[in-house]
Amino acid sequence: MRQLATAYFDTFNLMYPFMDRQNFISDTLKKVHAEGFSGDPTSVIALLVFALGELAEEGSHGDPIEVYKGRPSGVRGGTAPKPPGLALFNEARKRIGFVLTGTDLENIQIYSLAALYCGCCSRHVDLWRLTVSASLACRVLVTYKPIDWNSARGELTKLVYWRCVMIETALHLELDLPPTGITGLKDRVGIPSFNSPFCQADYHANQFSHFEAHYASQAALRRLCADLHQSINDYSTNNSSDTPSASNDDYGGPEIGTLKKLASQLDQWRRMPPPDLQWAEEDPTSFPTPNNSDSVYFNQLLDPNLSSGSARSRIPLFLTDLDKEPIQYPYVYDIQVTLLRTRYYQVKYMVYRPFVYKALHFSEQMTQEDAEGVAECLRSCLKWPITLSSTSRQKRLVPYLFCWSQNLLGILLIIYMTQHNPILSEIRARLCGPRFEAEIDQTIEMMLDWIRDLKGTDSIALWCWKILQSVYQLEL
Repeated sequence: MRQLATAYFDTFNLMYPFMDRQNFISDTLKKVHAEGFSGDPTSVIALLVFALGELAEEGSHGDPIEVYKGRPSGVRGGTAPKPPGLALFNEARKRIGFVLTGTDLENIQIYSLAALYCGCCSRHVDLWRLTVSASLACRVLVTYKPIDWNSARGELTKLVYWRCVMIETALHLELDLPPTGITGLKDRVGIPSFNSPFCQADYHANQFSHFEAHYASQAALRRLCADLHQSINDYSTNNSSDTPSASNDDYGGPEIGTLKKLASQLDQWRRMPPPDLQWAEEDPTSFPTPNNSDSVYFNQLLDPNLSSGSARSRIPLFLTDLDKEPIQYPYVYDIQVTLLRTRYYQVKYMVYRPFVYKALHFSEQMTQEDAEGVAECLRSCLKWPITLSSTSRQKRLVPYLFCWSQNLLGILLIIYMTQHNPILSEIRARLCGPRFEAEIDQTIEMMLDWIRDLKGTDSIALWCWKILQSVYQLEL
């Protein structure tokens, strides 16, 4: 049991840190070991943690569920219908009914853990319903119950609240599912401070992977993504400070001034993360590039092949060779980096995507600035880290797979149009630059492989694949 708990806290709880490792190991684990599993919240939490721990272990080290033309699947452990940890998860489900109506912190953690498991197993409807349950319980807790926000329990409440906000926002933006209104409580809750005492294991994990900084940066980027979505959808030329042209009345999309403002906000975020999270804009596969030569990334346990800055600059963190067995980084360091960087490029893609729409539907109204916006959108699609190794070889550890598959579908369709639409073809040839042409074929290959690899376990990926089959002339 302790091994499974450690596997969970060294993986999923670093990406979404809403559980207390020290309390779980010292209290919860001892209780279930001595008394067994009953119908109380402690037992349900323990079973869900163990299920996710087994998913983490098998998802990174287990056998691939299939091999395609000699390439092992990135979906590891178990089988398509029976993912790792399913037996433990089902034991937890048997007991969830006993705690179904509670609105305490533990109930929110139960719903959040169960949602996390369902999301990693491509049970999208279950993920949504459990996320709604977590958000509604959290709303009651924050609104009606006294909370000492300066206590360790108050800090955990902040963390689980922001987990609810981040996932609910993703579901709303990606699938247009209705929100619960929990985002309106963010000023009352505040931002997690991570001031609670660290246990030694979490301190060590943070020194290696900077999971606190990754989490805080992800939360800030998610808020920016929500603002972007709202700005684009609610745009009206009547309340714009720019002078709209007659053509814009027909176009009906956001004006250049609006998009420039959003791009500026994204650029401000880009400079916010600490040095140990920074990377070169045009090299999403590289190791972070802190100025301090004594960075923890030179630690031999994390990065055994590197011993100097010059060596490090030659070896990428993410690889395009999907056939090679991936490097296993401690504390899902690579996945944490992947999620942050890929989310950044996704938001950048969203900022400039309206220019592509204008080029396709209102080409006669295109200006030079519009064309440059199209080129920026296309360049933002290159080599998303989530499609590369080692992350794509550990897909069961990537939370909420649905959002990536459908975004990759949209990108692949746009890239296809750059080969067949005259104005997009011209912009690609004239403005995208040599890097785009050098990397676009690999980018297409990586994105197609991501969707192909998931189509046997994920219904959304299968839907995407069926669309792409006729476009890219793919086999079944």
